[in-house]
Parts: sequence; structure tokens; C-alpha cells
Amino acid sequence: MRFRALSIAAEEPARHGLLHILGVGFGVAVGIGMMIGSGILRSPSSIAAGVPSVEWIVALWVLGAVHAALGANIYAELATAIPKAGGGYVYVHRALGDIGGLIVGWSNWLSDLAGVAAASASFANFLAQLWPGLADYGIAIAVGMQLVLYGANLLGLREGRVLQQSTSLVKALLLLVFIVAAVAIAGEMPAAHVASAATPAIGWLALIGAYQLIRGAYAGWEAPVYFAEENAQPAKAIPRALGIGLLLTALLYIGVNVALLAALGVAGTARSVLPFTTVLMHFGGNVPSVLFAFGAMITVASCANANMMGAPRILFALGRDGLLPRAFTRVNAGGSPTVAFLMTAVGSIVLAASGSFETVFGLIGTLNSLAGILIGVTIFVLRAREPELKRPFRAIGYPVFPALVLAADAVLLVLFLWHQLQGGDLKGAIAAVVLSLACIPFALIARFAKGAPS
Repeated sequence: MRFRALSIAAEEPARHGLLHILGVGFGVAVGIGMMIGSGILRSPSSIAAGVPSVEWIVALWVLGAVHAALGANIYAELATAIPKAGGGYVYVHRALGDIGGLIVGWSNWLSDLAGVAAASASFANFLAQLWPGLADYGIAIAVGMQLVLYGANLLGLREGRVLQQSTSLVKALLLLVFIVAAVAIAGEMPAAHVASAATPAIGWLALIGAYQLIRGAYAGWEAPVYFAEENAQPAKAIPRALGIGLLLTALLYIGVNVALLAALGVAGTARSVLPFTTVLMHFGGNVPSVLFAFGAMITVASCANANMMGAPRILFALGRDGLLPRAFTRVNAGGSPTVAFLMTAVGSIVLAASGSFETVFGLIGTLNSLAGILIGVTIFVLRAREPELKRPFRAIGYPVFPALVLAADAVLLVLFLWHQLQGGDLKGAIAAVVLSLACIPFALIARFAKGAPS
């Protein structure tokens, strides 16, 4: 009898619903929060090493922003036409069914989990720079940071909103201050740092690898759409949040790279694993390491919080559509989907403790490229199938711009797979394909469980 009572309770609809209290400010904050993380702190060095050209580096960062903007153009139409929680999964599921929806939802959820795990591990590493005695407790610190953030978010949406807006503001201001400081001292840096050898030939493999890093740094620009259902005025707020968040991030990213290259040159940026600290060393003493570690901790904590807020909304949407147990739709009085949060917490903590998030990250670029293709197909399918659907925002330049980003994502999927194979990562390429195909039997099982005809 007790088991039956628990089973019935698990099938009961949620007593509380999602709150409708968000606006443009939160959308911008969560977009910036999810984009600006350890990627911008570490990628400039790797990119400069592979692409030793100021012009090419800046051009690639601009291209990344344009690519993301073309994608945001599609998301803005879909999110305002179907303002539900869950992000890209919701739109693809409506247009392409369970299998397509699961591929997008699965890859996005995995991406968020890997993002939380990596951010918490980075937080522990940066904290150890301030207190070297904590270096042996990295896993405990990473897990502890996650528990604190998850605890705050489980209290409710308001608490998560305040945390996200405050940390996103601080880290954006810190990057801006760094840009000003780097440009100001560029002329005072030793010539040895600035001087560069003749620029060697740049191969396609290097460009593809660099762009893969840049695309990863921009990943998360679509974060506001995960919360469309919780937005007070999604028709107005979602397009504005997508545009403003992406514009501000692009300006900061390009500004950071220009500042680093001006202060260190291409060769100097490539030589330093963390070129930020090389610039800050100009101040002398312990100031550089303290400033960098403090700013980096806020940066990655904000990124982790944005990812852990978005991921449960995907599980919530899957539960509402019957692809996960109904219990995942439970929402507490504070507006947080509790079971979905707990499941996400378990996943990200296990990844952080095991260190396997690096393996997951190797799959994310490929899986997200596939998800981008399905999103691109979705806008065309829904335009043809549901012309009467109310669309408060219609994609600019349709069908040319959506077709352009669809083609770009298709080409990038092939190039990223090719890059993995060229780098000897055959297992990673195969794993990405297997994870995508695994959605087929899962969808069939879920369909059978829902009692739908096969």
C-alpha cells in the first residue's frame, strides 16, 4: 500500500506552477552568465597559438558573433510563437516529434551539466590560487560550490534571479575594467612581449579548431528562451534579451582579445596559458594573481548558476510531454521545478567528482551543431505546417537568413567531425553519433509508455 501511495503521488500534477516574473534584465543576465565563463579566460592563448594573426583572430570572434546572431534571429521567432519552458527542445519536438526533440533536449541538458561541472572545477582551481592549502580539496570545493548554488535556486526563482543578475553584472564590469587597463598599459609592456616573428601560413585545420573554441565561448546565447514561460512579456522581452545579451558579450569578447593582443602581441598571448595574468603582472606584487583569481571565481560561479537554472527547465518540458515521468513537472512554491533540479544536481555533481565532464565537452560541439541544424529545419517546418500560428516576432530576412545559418551549421557539423578525426578523436566522434542514435529507442519506449500508436 505504501508503494502504491508513492506511485500515485509521483503521478499527481504539480501543486504549484511556474512563476511569471522575469523580464529583459534577467534574460540579458542569464545570457551573459551562460556565455561568459572559463572559455574566454583560456581560449585566447590557444587561438593565438593556432592562428598567429591579429586580423584572423578578430575576424573569427566577429564571425562567431554574427553566427550566433543569425541563430538568435530564429530562436526569437520560435520562442515568442511558442513561449514555453525548455528551450530548443520545445520547438523541435513540436515540429519533428519525439526523436528530434530528444536529440536537442538531451544534447542541451548534457551541455548544461558539463558546463556546471567544468565551472565548479575551475572555481576550485582559482580558489586554490588564493589559498594554496586548498589545492588537494578540489573535488570537495567543486561539489560544495554546486550545493550552495543549487540550494539557493531550490529556494525559488526570485533567489536564482538575484544571484544571476548580480554575478553577471560584476563579471561584465570586471572584463570591462580589464580591457581599459590592458589598453592603457599596452605601450608600457616590454618589447619582448609584443614582438612577433613573421606570421606563418595558417591552415584550415587551425582555423576550424580556433572557431570551435570561439563557438564554445559564445555557447549559451540562447539562454533566455529556456525561461520564456516564466517571462511576464515574452513577446517583447525575449527578442530584446537575446539581442542585448549577445551584443554586450560580443563587444566584451572582441574588446578582451584586442586588448590582449595590443598588450602582449600574438606571440605573447600564445605563450601564456592565462594571458590575463601576464597583463596584470604589470602591477607587480600579489595583486595580479589575487585580482585574476577573484574575478575568475565570480565569472565561473555565474556561468555555473546560469547553466544549473536552465537545465531543469529542459527536464520539466520533457516531463510535461511524457518523455520523462510526470514527477519532473513538480514545481515548489518558489517557482523551482524541484525534481528536475535534483536530477540535474546529481548529474553535474557526479560529472565534477569523476572529471568525465571533459569527455562530455568533447561531444558537445558536435551534438550542439546537430541541434542547431534541427532548430534551423524547425522554423521552415512550422512556417509551412502552421502558417496561422501567431508570431509576435518574425525572423528577419526569412527565408534567406535562416537558410544561411542552417547551411552553416550543416557545414560546421561535418568540419567539427572531421577535426575530431584529424585530431585522433575517433572515439569522441563515434560517441556523439551513438548518443544521437540512442534517442530513437528512448523515444519509442516513451511513446509506448504514453500509450501512443507505434
